[in-house]
Amino acid sequence: MYPPWANWVALGWKTIETRTHNRFKSLAGRYIGIHAPLKWDNRALELAAPFLTYEQFGLSKDFLRVGGAIICKAFVRSAGKVGSMNSLSALIDCQSTTRYGLFLEDIEPLKEAIPCKGKQGIWYYRGPESMDRMH
Repeated sequence: MYPPWANWVALGWKTIETRTHNRFKSLAGRYIGIHAPLKWDNRALELAAPFLTYEQFGLSKDFLRVGGAIICKAFVRSAGKVGSMNSLSALIDCQSTTRYGLFLEDIEPLKEAIPCKGKQGIWYYRGPESMDRMH
C-alpha cells in the first residue's frame, strides 16, 4: 500500500483499506502485514483531504518518505462492499466509486519496520524474523 495510505493505517487513522475490486476478500479473518513501498502516492493527500482533520493533513505532509518495509500488522475483521458511511474510516470517497474494503482492527505498528521488497497483490513474507517481529 503506497505511502501515505500505509502510514495512515499504521497510525490508526485509516481502518478500512479499499480497492475497486474484491480480490482481497480471502484475507478476512487473518492477520496481515502492511507493506509501505518506496513509491509515494502523490494524489493521496488530495483524495484524503476531505476526511483528514487539519492536524492530520499537516502531519501527513511531513511524513518521512521512507519505504520498502512492512510497517504494521492488522487483523482483517471482514471484507466487503463499502458505501458513503465508510468514507471517513477509509479516508477516501466511497460513494461515487464502487469500492470494496478490508475492515481492519487490532492495528499495531511494528517496533522496528521489516525491510523487504514488496509485490502487488497478496504475497507472503518468509524472512528469518517474520514470526518474531510480526507477533
